[in-house]
Amino acid sequence: MSFALIAAVSAAASAVFVIVFVILQATLGRTPIQRRLATLRHFSVHRETSSDPLLRRLLTAQGRRIEQHPGLLRLAERSGPLLDRLGGTLRPSEWLIVRGCAAIGLAVLLGALLSPLFGVILGLPGGFLGANAVLKARIRRREQSFADELPGALQLMISSLRSGFTLHQSVEATVRDDDGPVATELRRALSETRISGDFEDALERIGERMRSAEMIWLVMALRLQKEVGGSLVEVMQTTADTMRERAYLQRHVRSLSGEGRVSAYVLGAMPFLAAGGIWLTQPTYLTPMFHQGIGIVMLVVAITLMAIGAVWLRAVVKVEV
Repeated sequence: MSFALIAAVSAAASAVFVIVFVILQATLGRTPIQRRLATLRHFSVHRETSSDPLLRRLLTAQGRRIEQHPGLLRLAERSGPLLDRLGGTLRPSEWLIVRGCAAIGLAVLLGALLSPLFGVILGLPGGFLGANAVLKARIRRREQSFADELPGALQLMISSLRSGFTLHQSVEATVRDDDGPVATELRRALSETRISGDFEDALERIGERMRSAEMIWLVMALRLQKEVGGSLVEVMQTTADTMRERAYLQRHVRSLSGEGRVSAYVLGAMPFLAAGGIWLTQPTYLTPMFHQGIGIVMLVVAITLMAIGAVWLRAVVKVEV
């Protein structure tokens, strides 16, 4: 193995490490108190402190440079809604830098393993778009966790209401010692309400941000109770029971469709695993596929057919409840 190949692989591995470290540090490397304070950073002037990690300070500084260029800022702002749904742990300009590092790292890796042409053609767009795919996957997991935790959080609110608390006090008691997505979003709603606005409107924004039909139903129930009257506890109890039954039905359907999802994962991974095994045992066997015209055409056709099959399998195993 030549020195250039070793250097390229080392640079790619370093870039991937830096990207993963920044993402984990920004999302998981905080205490519960820091997570509470993070909900107020949207409404206050950001002040960089020396307690922030070095990579985080570097990312923030480079993000500010990105914001000084209108074209790059417009490109970065396209990811704003996605980052908002993730909890606002990164600014759009910072996420643009992470995507750029991912694109460069993947391009260097593919250039070292295959050829520089594949590194440029596939690595740059693959890394840039693949980072957003990872972000959307994290958002889907967060939305699923939100839907799973919401009935339990609502039940705690109902218990506080029965003890004589107001609605705001019950929400504060529910999220005080929790750091899940429900607690994070409810703390953000409380912060927005303290500044200005209606609490129901803040809850409705949570439902739109988290794509949660259950939260939208809760807002409708609260508004109807405020206009018509009646027992708030009974209204919320009925809503919580409906959420719990719907969540049970969703889990049941998901368990029944689990075999189809596993089959889709296996069928999608088999070509890559087989190609990886052949590459490790007989590297010269696959070389013509990456360096000859007919081989490149075969790769393009295979990737296209796999994409069509993946979309079809996704439509088959996805059951809406």
